[in-house]
Amino acid sequence: MSEKLEKLRAMLEKEKDRRIKLNNRIEILERRIQEVEAAEVNEMVRTAKVTPEQLAALLRQSATSTPNPATLAAVGATFDKEDDSDEV
Repeated sequence: MSEKLEKLRAMLEKEKDRRIKLNNRIEILERRIQEVEAAEVNEMVRTAKVTPEQLAALLRQSATSTPNPATLAAVGATFDKEDDSDEV
């Protein structure tokens, strides 16, 4: 085979390896995003005063979008005010 063809095949293999590494990196980042989203939702629900009915409504809404404070307020959740008195 020609030298040019061998170079092209070597370049192809190199790019395939890069693609595998990029796909792995993408999967790791997607997993980390899911973990952080879950932690944020957990924190919002923990700090909100929600009834079981409100929590059920929130879970139904979270099937289509990521809950945020506005979503919590829409189901009637109230938040504990953090004590800012110990801040300097």
